[in-house]
Amino acid sequence: MAKRSIKPKRDDYGAHAPPWIVQQIYGAMNHLYKWGYVGQRLFGRVFWLERLLCGNGHDVVDVERFGLRWRLRRFGNVSESRLLRRPDAFEVEEVSTVLSMASGDFVFVDIGANCGYWSLRIANKLDGCGVVLAIEPQPDVLRRLQHNAKINGISNIEYFNCAVGARAGHAMLEVDHRNLGRSRISDKGSLRVEVRSLLDIIRGEGLKHVDAIKVDVEGYEDRVLKPFLQEAPAVLLPTVIIAEISWSASWDKDWFMSGKERGYRELKRTRNHNVILVRDLE
Repeated sequence: MAKRSIKPKRDDYGAHAPPWIVQQIYGAMNHLYKWGYVGQRLFGRVFWLERLLCGNGHDVVDVERFGLRWRLRRFGNVSESRLLRRPDAFEVEEVSTVLSMASGDFVFVDIGANCGYWSLRIANKLDGCGVVLAIEPQPDVLRRLQHNAKINGISNIEYFNCAVGARAGHAMLEVDHRNLGRSRISDKGSLRVEVRSLLDIIRGEGLKHVDAIKVDVEGYEDRVLKPFLQEAPAVLLPTVIIAEISWSASWDKDWFMSGKERGYRELKRTRNHNVILVRDLE
């Protein structure tokens, strides 16, 4: 099937297109960041120039990345900043692993979906087939994801405004307004959110299989994955699990051992502090 081309939408996309000079700056930043230490030092200088030209507010920017339209915020969310300024150096290995698998009735579960960097790219690769479950507890961030899907005409995403944990209930989310992507479940939280188990969400959608899961929940990964790995029938165990390990010191449960018991092995730990697990067939 031919890839869908980007078509004009009845939307205000483009109303926040950056000036030509700023577009060139974004291109330079993306290129420089891949140069290693020296390039990253230069990246910081160019970042200063962008801020000088655009100001320091939480400005909205309309750009194209990976053949998709995006409405991004320049500040306040590192995931959006990376997608805006250095997309070619943002979780490349991890996303490529899943994209290489995505075809047909592929099922991908994106836990901590943020603005949609994973969900939209994989849903777009599926080109209307398969399904992506995008799970994001912050209502405002989820709306950003939904808007980005809308302006691209992507319809094969199911949205869940909740957190994922060991069991159904509610929890408090500590919102990090300097980086919304670092918001996390905490006793210090101020936003009450619904919590559902991963197995409950999957069964609620009537899914017969799952192919890949990505988990980025700032230290709550063990409470997402251990119950699922212990309780899920073999048919619902994905081939690939990708999880952030930056907050591993916060884990209470050994979900790696549960994964090993269900046939998973560690394929790689990436420079973006993620672990990629693959499952050998039972």
